[in-house]
This record gives sequence, C-alpha cells and structure tokens, in this order.
Amino acid sequence: MNTATHAHPAPTWIKAAASIGVVWYAFGLFQFWLGFSTDTAAAVDAGKITTAHGAAIDATPLVIWLAFAAASAAGLIGSALLFGGSPAARTLFALSLISAALYYIWIYVISGTGADRPTEEIYVAAMVVAVTLGFNFLSRRMT
Repeated sequence: MNTATHAHPAPTWIKAAASIGVVWYAFGLFQFWLGFSTDTAAAVDAGKITTAHGAAIDATPLVIWLAFAAASAAGLIGSALLFGGSPAARTLFALSLISAALYYIWIYVISGTGADRPTEEIYVAAMVVAVTLGFNFLSRRMT
C-alpha cells in the first residue's frame, strides 16, 4: 500500500489542531462574507468605517474577494482533511496560502489601499499568513 496517498488515523493532538483550524477558517469565511457584503455607504454614514476605508472596500475586485473566500474555504476543507489524516490536506493548505498571499499582496502592495484600512488589519494579515504557514508545515509533516 502506498502510504503517500492514503489517509492514516491522525494523532489526538493533530485532531485538536485540526479542530481549531476548522473554527479558524470558518471564521475566515464569515469575515469574507462580512467584508464582501458590507454596505459601505451605510457603514460610513454610521461612522463604523472611514470614507477612505469604504472606498478601498468598494475598489476591491471580485477576483480578490474570491481569493479571500478560496483561502478560507481551502483552509476549512484542509483542516477537516487533516483531522482525518488525509494527505490531500497538504494541497488544500497550499491553495489556502497562495490565495491568502494573493489577497494581501493586492491589498497592501498592488492596490495601494493598505493605508486606508484600520492599522490592526495588517496584524490580522500577519496572523492569517502565520497560521496558514503553520498548517502547511503541520500537514506536510503529519500526513
């Protein structure tokens, strides 16, 4: 039997980490939906976001929003696969990392709108990339 392509029971600590990953990436999908569906005019009028932040959200192309959704969905599925010990988790976490990188590179490098966003978003970006790198490492070592 080729062990590289077949699932093996995951140790308890991997299952615990994978369970945290499911929650983390589900929250990422929720954050995607909140951002994508935001009525920026209403949020600006209510004082919840600045005009510049609203304009930055409105200027985000659909493909970039889809990268955010793909990063979260791939991480969610990857976490479920990691829980089951499936080697396919590696591919999903790689897709999650690439998609997150595309999203953040567009936000902070290409679009020039990073300064229009709340300061804490850069810390969230760093945390998202760090967690996804961690899951990439974990899935490559344990599956």
